[in-house]
Order: sequence, then C-alpha cells, then structure tokens
Amino acid sequence: MNDSKNWLLKGVFYECCRVEDGHCSLWFRRDLPHACTNMAIYQITEGHIQGVDMKDVVIILHQDGIGPTIAELVNGAAEGAAYVSDNITDEQRGILETFLETEVGIRPWRKNLGFKVVKISLTENSGDYHISMPFGEVKMSLTLGRDKKNPMRMDNPFNPAFSDYRFCNTDTWSFNDYGKNLTFKNASGMIVDFAFSG
Repeated sequence: MNDSKNWLLKGVFYECCRVEDGHCSLWFRRDLPHACTNMAIYQITEGHIQGVDMKDVVIILHQDGIGPTIAELVNGAAEGAAYVSDNITDEQRGILETFLETEVGIRPWRKNLGFKVVKISLTENSGDYHISMPFGEVKMSLTLGRDKKNPMRMDNPFNPAFSDYRFCNTDTWSFNDYGKNLTFKNASGMIVDFAFSG
C-alpha cells in the first residue's frame, strides 16, 4: 500500500465497560465515581503498518484501572492485556506486537499483562453484536431512538479520530484471564468508526 504515513488504520471500534444504568461519563468528558474496567475491540477494515496490510485483523484490549478522572486518562490504565485474531501472518504478528507496545493501548498501561493470538468471532444480526474469544465475550445491541429504527448517536465528539458514535446497551460482557473472572450485565456500550494514523 502506498501511503506517506508510517501507519494508517480504519475500521470499527466497539467498547464496553462496567458502568451500569447509563453511559460512561468519560465519553462526555466527565469524571467517573471510581476507576473502571473495559473491553475495547478494534475491527480493522483497511490500512497498514509500515506498508504491511492489516485489513481484517481484530484487536481486543482488556484494561483495568481506567480513570476515574478525565485528567487521569493521560496516565492510561493500571493494567491491560492484548488479544489479536488468529488470521494474522507471522509478519503481521511481529509488527503488531511492537506497534501495540508503542502506539496503541499498551504504552499507557502501567502493567502489561501480555499479548496473545487467539480465535476471535465477531458477528452482527439486525443491530445485535456478538464478539467472542477464548478469554471473554461481549453481547451488545444498538440503543434505538424514538423512531425505534435508528440508533441514538452523539454529535460533536471531542476525538477527531472517531466518527459516527452509536450508543449501545451491553447486555453482558465477561473476561476470564490472568487470574480475573469478571462478568457485567446491562452495562455501557458504544460503537464508533475510527481512522488512526501516525
């Protein structure tokens, strides 16, 4: 791929956290009452890193100790783990391990739990999404607006790399790895298009 940037990734970002009875206040630049934990899924639909095509790669990040204040977000999460879909090649894996350590997710983590290549399934059916891997899963559905047809959205976002914010209800999500056994129900969720470059 010919592009002047060292890396360029586009796709869909799925995020859920432990916040119940509403949506995560960090999306609205407001503090949380306590540090949070989340699952962040990046479904890459096009792009490259150092000229190596990354289309169809899925990355899942599990993070603990987020926030709780907006000011503390710059310090990153207390700890996190990365999971990458098993359709990657050896060349992609070598680049992704380095990339995640320097550009996305892992660098702000004060403790890096690890990097694993796993089978990841991501399916959608009429606004219902199911994302699963051996160490966790997410079931989320679009939050429809008054017309009962179109999802509720957020305009004027603060992050220019994100667009088309769609609110979701995360019916359930779980994570079971590195000594953790977490399950949350009726939690916050968001689906957003992303375009990152560097």
